[in-house]
Amino acid sequence: MNQEIEIMGMGKITFEKLIDKNKKTKGLPIKNSRYLKTINYSQLDKLLDNNYISMLLPKRNKIRVFESMPINLVSQYRYDVFIKYYYVQAYITNDNYDMAKKIYLNHINSFNNFTEPDGRKNTPESFIKSFNNLINDVKKHGIKTIIPITKNGEIIDGAHRLAVALYLKLNVQFAIFNLLDANYGKKFFINRGFNPEYAKIIDEKVIGELR
Repeated sequence: MNQEIEIMGMGKITFEKLIDKNKKTKGLPIKNSRYLKTINYSQLDKLLDNNYISMLLPKRNKIRVFESMPINLVSQYRYDVFIKYYYVQAYITNDNYDMAKKIYLNHINSFNNFTEPDGRKNTPESFIKSFNNLINDVKKHGIKTIIPITKNGEIIDGAHRLAVALYLKLNVQFAIFNLLDANYGKKFFINRGFNPEYAKIIDEKVIGELR
């Protein structure tokens, strides 16, 4: 059953059950993933580093944590990960950075109008600064947090972290929660004002490269 939820900065978003046939495999929500450990909810809260997402997730005593290559969490339903990947690549190589910055800010504007529910970022400058800090930190220390995903393998939070891990080829840890999925595919962004010419660049430079 679909649900329509009002999210700050985004308006009404439809949540549903999405199926990505490339992800599921026997016994695991993500292909080629492996079980790492079991943690409790208080440990999860620290590893998520996002109070808004913490409030959304169903509470339970035991949470199984898995690990996988980041490419296995990529999905057609999270087009924003490809856009963020393009920015990471440009930031690290200093190649086409100005264009990557324009594309990144255009997609954030179309996604949430530079407003995040947790209040930590609310201007174009704050998004750029936060992303740059994340890239620099992950390059030095790796990824220390967990990405929450739905039972169907779609990420609930952590698109920036996933994009950085994807470029740096770092494994990511994830935990599974019983929530519906949101379809943040290419059409979603274009319908909300993302420049179609920018989408062509992402399709060619990122999706074509990752295939």
